[in-house]
Amino acid sequence: MSALAQVFSSGGGTQSAAISALIVQGRLPRPDYVVIVDTERERGTTWEYLDSVIRPAFASIGIEVHRIRRTEWASYPEHGMDWLSHNRNTVLIPAFTTKTEGGVSKLDGFCSKTWKVEVCDRFMSKNFGVTRSKYCKWIGFSLNETKRAIRMMQGAEYKAGLIRFPLIHDIPVNRYDAIRLVEDMGWPTPPRSACWMCPNQLDDEWSSLTQEEFAAAVQLEKDIQKVDPFAWLHKSGKPLEEVDFSREPELNLGEHACSSGACFV
Repeated sequence: MSALAQVFSSGGGTQSAAISALIVQGRLPRPDYVVIVDTERERGTTWEYLDSVIRPAFASIGIEVHRIRRTEWASYPEHGMDWLSHNRNTVLIPAFTTKTEGGVSKLDGFCSKTWKVEVCDRFMSKNFGVTRSKYCKWIGFSLNETKRAIRMMQGAEYKAGLIRFPLIHDIPVNRYDAIRLVEDMGWPTPPRSACWMCPNQLDDEWSSLTQEEFAAAVQLEKDIQKVDPFAWLHKSGKPLEEVDFSREPELNLGEHACSSGACFV
């Protein structure tokens, strides 16, 4: 049986920058491929850091970073709205809802699977002939994200040896260790990766969006509410335009409340 290809799936954030630094240092083995999926809704800071820091560092040791665009590799439903399920009944992003009694609650999220996981698998299969059963995907969960890692460890892919957590099993570090590791390389502090419309953002992250990114999020919320008038992008259950991000209370949802995939790493 041939060895599995090793694929570092970068999330474009802090932990991914740490993995990149460890590869460049030689403390982690060279992966066969380095990929990052572009949902085309990420904050601009993700790509600024990738192009100014990560790409040149990898290029210096002969590694190419493949940026995989969602619009080229995602599966689109006939209705054309990729934030909706194919049956048009389910919002794919983990929005908040005021439909149920008792205040604001959370919808499940499937965006990571649809916009990232499936997109990466199609790209690897089409371009390199490496189907999902033939590669081990590196994911940047760190020690402070063990709950998310444990959920994946319970799945068939991990049990088949198709998932690897370098920052948990190879070189165990937490998020703050990861930041120090990157800064010790002389690199700028990496930004946290996120889509500009992600409901899992904290208030200070909403506040840090550019005007263009915030306007796009406002428009997407309005589009979503044409289908589900009870869906909201902010935990307050209010229109984004009406939220005072300096005053809204934080909900303790933990680890940015993302259970749909490997975002934010």
